[in-house]
Amino acid sequence: MTQDPSWSAQQEQERLERALAIAQRSGNRFMQENIERELEALARQEPSPLIEQYLDQDGQIRPDL
Repeated sequence: MTQDPSWSAQQEQERLERALAIAQRSGNRFMQENIERELEALARQEPSPLIEQYLDQDGQIRPDL
């Protein structure tokens, strides 16, 4: 799976932090936890836990879902 050249880790971090602030303000604990997991993975330069949960290595929906 190739990464979009316009994507940057910094941009993704900023987007996730904005989404986290909204989740915190709205009291959406489930979303807050998921965003925090995404931020932690991004900081470790690991793949998105949410994407890995639903997609295979080719970017297709996992057949077991």
